Amino acid sequence: MKPTEQHIILPDNRKLGFAEYGNPAGFPILYCHGSQSSRLEMHYNLSFAKEKELRILTVDRPGHGISDFNPAGTILSFAQDLKVLTEKLELASYSVVGMSAGSPFALGFSYLFPEKIHKTGIISGFAPLTTESKKVLSKEVKTMLSLAKSMPFLLKILLKVQAKQLAKKPKKALKNFLQIMSEPDQVVLKNEKVMEVIESMFKESFRNGSQGVAHEISTILVEKWGFELKEIKGRVQFWQGKEDNNVPYQWAELMTNECRNSELKLYEDEGHLIIFEHAAEIFGELKP
Repeated sequence: MKPTEQHIILPDNRKLGFAEYGNPAGFPILYCHGSQSSRLEMHYNLSFAKEKELRILTVDRPGHGISDFNPAGTILSFAQDLKVLTEKLELASYSVVGMSAGSPFALGFSYLFPEKIHKTGIISGFAPLTTESKKVLSKEVKTMLSLAKSMPFLLKILLKVQAKQLAKKPKKALKNFLQIMSEPDQVVLKNEKVMEVIESMFKESFRNGSQGVAHEISTILVEKWGFELKEIKGRVQFWQGKEDNNVPYQWAELMTNECRNSELKLYEDEGHLIIFEHAAEIFGELKP
């Protein structure tokens, strides 16, 4: 079986898909991908993972990629899924990291199962939607999230259209999708290898339709998370670009203040895609 095409069967008979990158004997890091993405979300150059002896496990959330849809899915139910994966793989210790909309799921896992987690990392992280956090959102993102919550049926239609566009004309679909990103991000996106990763991870997210993606955006991300950030016991490290149009840097500041044991590394002149520029630093800090 290819390292990027693996799955386990969960107790309720759902499939949970995952991919492995780096050193199979290295320190495990569980990676929670962003929105409308999949387990194929990873750096195009994995030399850092081999050099630092890291075993990076990227996991498809329900209804994304290989993973079966879970109509009752929540942030904390995905934490249960992740726990089963760690047990099946017999992982004694690990770190967990969330990118963008993957951050609630990484933090939910840290809240529910802190015992074996060395450290939690959040890259360009999505924050709980509160009156305060909504104030700093860009107009485009605020409109999308409001639409997702108030008219989920419309979001489903839009995502179905997007899935078809990605299948037929991926480069055109991605251009439309990525145009809201900041100037520093547009520079990163000029790298063809970055675009290859983005195209493959987006297309894979809709492998079995758009139902899972729509459910996550309209039913999970815009609602209460099921726990408070101050209840997380372990160490949390935030990395954030100050020029991020997708996720405002103030969200990282809000979450850093809420978490009891946390630090924030702010990159002054960078955007949402800091993972492509700082992978060695970020993943290196998640290892004991």
